[in-house]
Amino acid sequence: MPFFQYKAIGEDGRQQLGTLEADTLDNAAISIRDRGMFVVEITETTSAVGGSQQQKRRLIERFTSVLPIMARDRAMLFRQLSMMLQTGLTLLQAFQVCRRETSKIAFAKIIDQLIEDVEGGSSLSAALGNHPKQFNQVTIQMIESAEASGEIDTIMKRLSVDIERRLEQMVKMVSALFYPVFVFLIAVLVSLFLVYGVIPKFASFIEAKGGALPASTQFLMDFSRGAVAWLPWIISITAAGILLFIVAYRSESGRLRIDRFLLDIPVVGGILTYSSMTRLGFTLSILLQSGLPLIESLRITARSLSNKALRKKLEDSRDQIMQGDSLSSSLSDIIIPPTVPQIIAVGEQTGNLGEVLDELGHYYDDRLQRRISWLSAITEPVLIIVVGSMVGFVYFSFFMAALSMSVS
Repeated sequence: MPFFQYKAIGEDGRQQLGTLEADTLDNAAISIRDRGMFVVEITETTSAVGGSQQQKRRLIERFTSVLPIMARDRAMLFRQLSMMLQTGLTLLQAFQVCRRETSKIAFAKIIDQLIEDVEGGSSLSAALGNHPKQFNQVTIQMIESAEASGEIDTIMKRLSVDIERRLEQMVKMVSALFYPVFVFLIAVLVSLFLVYGVIPKFASFIEAKGGALPASTQFLMDFSRGAVAWLPWIISITAAGILLFIVAYRSESGRLRIDRFLLDIPVVGGILTYSSMTRLGFTLSILLQSGLPLIESLRITARSLSNKALRKKLEDSRDQIMQGDSLSSSLSDIIIPPTVPQIIAVGEQTGNLGEVLDELGHYYDDRLQRRISWLSAITEPVLIIVVGSMVGFVYFSFFMAALSMSVS
């Protein structure tokens, strides 16, 4: 299959140069236009890229082809489908273009199955429902609603934006907490090395010399001996505690109690609550604006929340609404921030509940980012002080012992 070099103008007005593989020049031009670009010049060439660049491209493709399917792959799929459907392509044509674009073998197989199901007469929502590990219930319900309203391209774009927003949120959280967690792990390793490696050897040396030891040095030696003597018990109790936690978390009642307890932990509870309220606002807003009724939207939104206590509250809220209560009054609870029912009450009164929920999601997303930044800023110096104090105390104890022996 020949390669074609092209010069095109992108949607942002910038000139783009590239190379693609196609059967004919006309198909190459169609593929470029499918990407939302205006073709300026296109010529056939003997290879995609030259020499070492071609080898590098092939190596990269071989590496990425075996990678697992990530959330960003689903976001890109929905964004590409939205763009191509808006340009007038049929759903099958759009899927075929996406199939050529993906380099991951696992994702390509899923797209092939989607194409086969749609060609066989299945609806898009039903085809996506055959892959529950990749497309959750929220996605399927939104697509099903879009099929009824004829706004599949709009819903595709909303889905891609929602996935990208959650990805960005996760990346910010991981990047903000990476350094504090790294410092904490270093502190633990340094502590274990001092207690089980350095101090016992130093204690043996001091005991051989004889003489009275300073109180700080004696405390350090006694603590190290105790830690070494009780090491089997420490390991056993720690392993039993972890095992008990796993068993409890896997049970329905145990996970409910643990998740409820996590919401009461300072700082951590705030982050979990803000994250869940962000998810609640955005998901419920998208579902309502897609045309789903409130009862069904609450059921789907509850499943999207990871915290079991908050999920149960939404399920209870759904039952209360079916009995005649409003959404705002049914959400009044100690684990729900007071701002949430107040803002929702305004949306119910004005008839703009979907838009209000979207603003609620943005509000708590902003608060979540601020809380993560604050946690990262306050944790770093605290951990540095803790690690520095530990190492400083050990050095001080050693120095006092050495000074005591030299004086005697």
